[in-house]
Amino acid sequence: MKIYFFFIFLLSFSIRLFFIIKFPETGGDFDIYSIVAKNILRGCGVSLSDPLSAECIAHFGGNHGPGYDAFIATVWYFFNESNNAVRIIQNLIYSSFIIYLLIAVQRFINNKNFLILLGIILSLSPLLVAWPRYVQTETLAIAFTIFTLSELLFSLSEKKVRVISIALALTLATWIRLDNIFLTIPVAICCLYIHGFKKGFLYGASIACLLSLSWGAWTIRNISVKLPSLIPTNMIMPDGSRSPVGYLNWTKTWITHEYEKPGALWGINRKNYLNINIPEYAYFSKNEKIKVNILLSDLKKVDQMAFPKHIDEEFELLAKNKRENFPFKYWVVNPIKRIYKMWSNPFSSFGWPNEIPSVGLSHSERLVVAKGNFNMLAHIIKKYPYRAISKATNAFYKFSLMLLFLYSLFYIFIKNKKGILYFLGLVSISYLLARTTFFSLNGYFETRYLATAIPFMEVLVAFCIYARFNKNFKKSF
Repeated sequence: MKIYFFFIFLLSFSIRLFFIIKFPETGGDFDIYSIVAKNILRGCGVSLSDPLSAECIAHFGGNHGPGYDAFIATVWYFFNESNNAVRIIQNLIYSSFIIYLLIAVQRFINNKNFLILLGIILSLSPLLVAWPRYVQTETLAIAFTIFTLSELLFSLSEKKVRVISIALALTLATWIRLDNIFLTIPVAICCLYIHGFKKGFLYGASIACLLSLSWGAWTIRNISVKLPSLIPTNMIMPDGSRSPVGYLNWTKTWITHEYEKPGALWGINRKNYLNINIPEYAYFSKNEKIKVNILLSDLKKVDQMAFPKHIDEEFELLAKNKRENFPFKYWVVNPIKRIYKMWSNPFSSFGWPNEIPSVGLSHSERLVVAKGNFNMLAHIIKKYPYRAISKATNAFYKFSLMLLFLYSLFYIFIKNKKGILYFLGLVSISYLLARTTFFSLNGYFETRYLATAIPFMEVLVAFCIYARFNKNFKKSF
């Protein structure tokens, strides 16, 4: 391995280690991951039962599949339940796959300066660098996304899809986060691009079969333990109790911005109903407002108790009524708003320790700022200058990357560029569109869900800029 790869690995690992040591966090879903991990360690298996009790009720896998829970349990087993060990090891995995990606890129651009520059970008990317400080799925989800992208590049360079290694990458990615199943779309495009329809279909089917082996075994397990559902709900309760699906469906009829979620959703999976706050524009009629206020009043009477089934069913009826009477708003207008707000939000932290504390900015005030109240924004900048500067840095990088990505797509598809550029354009835009559309339709539209798309964008932009200024770049592969 070339020596500069080693230094890029050290750069990637060291900068993330700084965040780990200086700003360690667990994150909002840690209690779920830790409960499952503790149950695995005590021999109970994947369960959300109280680890201190004798109860052992099987569960699908916490928030996603059981991959991240098992990863935590494995690290805890060898390092005395150390969360820092979890952070450091996921950092090692991430940094290793950056080098793996550079080796794949080297098949197409064997230019030392380019590889070093791309390595620095991937190592220091403001949108990716801070996630390892959390004990959350993001770091490994991005790492295995990079693994998958690398395998696509290796396959193209060899003119043959690497079935086993791609299946392994997809298996690891999906077991960490279920939404990584959308990586199968660029994989499918890769199969068709390299081998044509008939042969490409066979390669894709082979990958699908290998991917289904682990998930098939897990489904058999879930059937054998008689889980009530073979797929997880969209809000996992830490104690394994029933999720308020009807209420969640009702919120999806009006929520279009991630800063609307705290007032309506934060606290629900902790059975904290007293602070639920619903804005006026959530209601499509006076009758709906009256009905919801009655339901919320009843709900607050059972604070810290399970979400009553009869109240949840009433919310489901309200959601069904709005879907049927306002289909265009529900299926078209709201998703478009979510896509726009998800990609245009300039205030996301992307894992950085620059969140404005709740005592300094309430959930309702955050939404006011997000909607363009410049007086309040100026006040926050003055009060928290360093946090504001870091957020501005993230936003500048994000919007610059978006503009360069759009330029790259124009350069590829309008200017009729072929070969590796065309291939990267296809797999990148297909992955972005699939993820963005899914999240916008299903109410999962926090900006952090864009993180796994960033490596695709950065690699495509880097290739296009190199091709733009290097006329001798080989474009046909």
